[in-house]
Amino acid sequence: MTTSALDPFEDALPTDFGQQVQQTAISAARRAGAIQMHHFRNRTVSCSRLLHDIKIETDRKCENAIIAAIRERFPEHAILSEEIGALEGAGDYTWVVDPLDGTVNFWHGLPFFCTSIACYRSAGQEAGGVDSCDRRLGQPVVGVIFLPFSRELFIGGAGRGAFLNGRTIRVSSSQGAADTVVTVSFGKTPESMQRMTRRLAGLLPQVRKARCLGAVAAELAYVAGGFLGGLVYEGIKLWDFAAGKIILEEAGGFLEAVETEPDQWRVAAGAPGVRETLKGIV
Repeated sequence: MTTSALDPFEDALPTDFGQQVQQTAISAARRAGAIQMHHFRNRTVSCSRLLHDIKIETDRKCENAIIAAIRERFPEHAILSEEIGALEGAGDYTWVVDPLDGTVNFWHGLPFFCTSIACYRSAGQEAGGVDSCDRRLGQPVVGVIFLPFSRELFIGGAGRGAFLNGRTIRVSSSQGAADTVVTVSFGKTPESMQRMTRRLAGLLPQVRKARCLGAVAAELAYVAGGFLGGLVYEGIKLWDFAAGKIILEEAGGFLEAVETEPDQWRVAAGAPGVRETLKGIV
């Protein structure tokens, strides 16, 4: 197998460590993707229903596979994952994992879901002047987002660019929001739904179309690829956007995250041309 599809910037990585992180993230994402496709549209999978949300056993199976892949190569690294929470580690590196983003889509048979895996290095004392999101995550190393149904593998490495199936990607070059499609989420609480409904009323006249796709990590990857202009999400977690942040910023986009409640984030992200529009909305 050539390295072009899986390792588009392997030669640019300064150390073997960087290559190992990237390959581990890719391998873990592919393992999770295989599990997802095995269970997709299979209603024998057990499910617990929450208000405006769903938890299924596939989430945990994917998480176990990802953690095993990381621990095989980097047993000392910390891991923060949606289902199991925080696993402490030694050293400066933390993996931030969403094993199955878009669970409601997955459960209902809608083929827009993904696995999101990021690795960050602790920012240390020098990060005192940066925003709380960068302080919490640290310095980006690698982000990987894999959509198994469409077989789309997005990779971003700090200072090395962003790629989709081995091809360089960039955000939309549109100079304004009027030519773009922007996605939104209404959150999971009545209050967030009311806020997003008000924002949507202000957004609709300014963009070509607004959509609600239900998988923020995949949407961030699509923004990085130039397929979407931007997004506004409310009430999400670090693992929802940790990998997408790396990929998007390497593709020339922006991501602004504000912690509205403990461990609850509002994110506005997109191409430079939509920045002012989204700032005005949120």
